Amino acid sequence: MSEPKTFILAASGEADSYRRDLFEARIRATVRYADPAAWMTATAVAFALAEFGDLLAQWRHEIGIIAISDLGPAESMTRMQTDATTGFSSPLHYAASSPGTLAGVSCIAFGLRGPTMNLTMAAREGVPVALTLCAGWLGRKTARLMLVATCRGNGSIPGLSRAVLLAPPGLLQSGKPLTESAISWLAFSGREEGVQG
Repeated sequence: MSEPKTFILAASGEADSYRRDLFEARIRATVRYADPAAWMTATAVAFALAEFGDLLAQWRHEIGIIAISDLGPAESMTRMQTDATTGFSSPLHYAASSPGTLAGVSCIAFGLRGPTMNLTMAAREGVPVALTLCAGWLGRKTARLMLVATCRGNGSIPGLSRAVLLAPPGLLQSGKPLTESAISWLAFSGREEGVQG
């Protein structure tokens, strides 16, 4: 795994449900059939990006995201399975059932165009992989900032999503080194207390 000192933790966010008020009506209309888990993850990302409006507008094409979940959009996948047994499924609902929507909805909502990946594994195993990828992309300047978002559970059953905004040292005037406790928080392991960016 990458050394935590490779990154600056610029901000973090956490959500246990979808907060419609954080997204413009235009975005909600564009993403009409997203899974509750994808919206919950986008809500955690919204909280992590809340203080970076100016930078987001300036750097959105250089901000990447890695989403990690072992369940993915479970509600939409279950619906697709049910629809398949009846012989008809909506193309709109089919798209919502892709595990990639956990990253995709945030990309659409915030106009992110940097490197994107979805890891279909538990956060505990996925976070070290994500940090290694982030170190490579930030080090090669493929991305200026990276988001890592984890999702546990599902938006329609008790679930939780966490997101961190990572930057290379020296890029931002704010932030703090990424610590092992922040990594444990993101991976849903160890202590369950909040991380402030």
